[in-house]
Amino acid sequence: MSHSYSQNRLHVVFSTKERQKLIAPQMQPKLWSYMGGIARNHDFLVLANGGIEDHVHLLVQLPPTLALAKAILLLKANSSKWMKEHGIRFG
Repeated sequence: MSHSYSQNRLHVVFSTKERQKLIAPQMQPKLWSYMGGIARNHDFLVLANGGIEDHVHLLVQLPPTLALAKAILLLKANSSKWMKEHGIRFG
């Protein structure tokens, strides 16, 4: 019987539009937690996350059925919407 095992761990970095300092230090822990929730809701993991005012670092673990592009789209779109809901002009 054939068995396969896949573990896709990726370090992802993305910045705010034009590297503007839009992620305030007091908002960062909330944003990192929210991004972890986005991942859980879409059946993948954020193993570590962090960053500063103008960019985000994520260590994600993706299942073989989820494309990296789709995972990033989910994270960026949902976190951007969440930041806008909290009154931060975010792009």
